[in-house]
Amino acid sequence: MTGESHCMYFVKRKKRYCRMVVKEGKKYCGEHQPVSLEFNLSDKEGSENKRIKCPLDPTHTCYESKLTKHLKVCNAKRLIDAQPSFIVKGINANKTYEAPRHIPLSELNDLIINTVIDKVKTVYEKLPQFHKIVLEHPILKDKINNNSCGKTIKKHLLQNSSLLSHLERVNLIKDNTCFIEFGAGKGKLTYWLGQIVKHKKDCCILLVDRSSHRHKSDNKLKNEQSSLLIERIRADIADLKLNDITGIKKFERKVGIAKHLCGAATDLTLSCLVQAMQNEPKCNVTGIIIAFCCHHRCEYASYVGKEYLEQSGFTANEFTILCSIASWATCGSDLNKAINTPEIQNDSGETRTNIKTLTSSEKEQIGRKVNSLLNWGRLEYLKKVGFQTNLIYYTTTDVSLENMCIVATKDEI
Repeated sequence: MTGESHCMYFVKRKKRYCRMVVKEGKKYCGEHQPVSLEFNLSDKEGSENKRIKCPLDPTHTCYESKLTKHLKVCNAKRLIDAQPSFIVKGINANKTYEAPRHIPLSELNDLIINTVIDKVKTVYEKLPQFHKIVLEHPILKDKINNNSCGKTIKKHLLQNSSLLSHLERVNLIKDNTCFIEFGAGKGKLTYWLGQIVKHKKDCCILLVDRSSHRHKSDNKLKNEQSSLLIERIRADIADLKLNDITGIKKFERKVGIAKHLCGAATDLTLSCLVQAMQNEPKCNVTGIIIAFCCHHRCEYASYVGKEYLEQSGFTANEFTILCSIASWATCGSDLNKAINTPEIQNDSGETRTNIKTLTSSEKEQIGRKVNSLLNWGRLEYLKKVGFQTNLIYYTTTDVSLENMCIVATKDEI
């Protein structure tokens, strides 16, 4: 041991103290020096000791006196400089709306929750009946019937099979088309789509995901199909300017697809596609098929159906309540099904909901109604920009509780 002193900052993620060596008489290393440290004129190092958050990346700090030098060598700057033109920070995220503060349902007054539930029931009654159209594509038939497939894998295959069949049903699989899978993950949906479009003329598949994945199915598809152009970009959908992706400009048609695109990512995708249609050079987006997921993770700022909710009588503060209630559709329990007195009558004779007496089954039904309202708001958004839209149940609830998708088509330019 050399008697060196080590940083006293406790790293929670690693469950240990930082192991960096500190200067004599100091408690913390340069990185963990408190950012709020005030100038100490009696300190021999004076203001040189003050650390501030890096303007390029606030996850790390630097000495204020050495900021200019730090900015020249900061790794964050290198990443920013290396960003392609199609990455524009926050281009699809609506920053004009201030996000209402999220308050858990457990901390809200029951009367407030009951009022929102009653609104949901009233507005839902005005919606049309959604059709269940569960399809199976022959390209996946043998794989689905293969008994060696596990239960989870088979469920994903059934969903992919139905979604791809719907692509064909509305005539979106054509020559000279670029299919864009948002939130592509390992590219399972893309793989089977590639098997369908490999005989089409001049087609490509673009995969978009913000994470890097191992064992990607699109790599397998590339090895199998040399004629089909397949590209993958790593990008947050919030920052994606579709118009500036050079590789897809030559394709006459663009079709957006996604399976189980979580919460706000769905709205960012719709914004991305609509902006691509409206900005120069304009993209000819002829269709969109997205299977929804995780409505409880929607965010008010990015949600595209705000106008519909406002017209239906919901306030911005009630949006977070709607999202919390939406979780009831997938997080139900059978413990309370014996209770069957969910509604009470007030002095005026009107029937009102009482959240305390709702059974888990009734909560699940209300959660599904909220999901439908949020999805309908997205449908209205697409209708306003010229799409012919439809909400359908594309699979059964035993395959996925999140079993609704939107199908949108547009006349070609």
